[in-house]
Amino acid sequence: MEISYILGITGSILVTVAYIPQTVKTIKTRHTKDLSLYWLVILTIGLWLYFVYGIAINSTPVMISSGAGGVLVAILTVYKLIYK
Repeated sequence: MEISYILGITGSILVTVAYIPQTVKTIKTRHTKDLSLYWLVILTIGLWLYFVYGIAINSTPVMISSGAGGVLVAILTVYKLIYK
């Protein structure tokens, strides 16, 4: 396995894990006042576009980080819309 692939997988895992604490906190508290709806929408769209790009170039690290991140940020977006 190449070092660039290992770095990519490690980076994608860290990027994905970074969304988990905020998502869990939002689900538990239903407090979304400090989350910007514009940021959430732009980030969600960007992550899903990046996921499609990962498919196009057949890059597992890109697909992992953008796909999982897209799901977590989409959850935050839904909570923001429900619990304004």
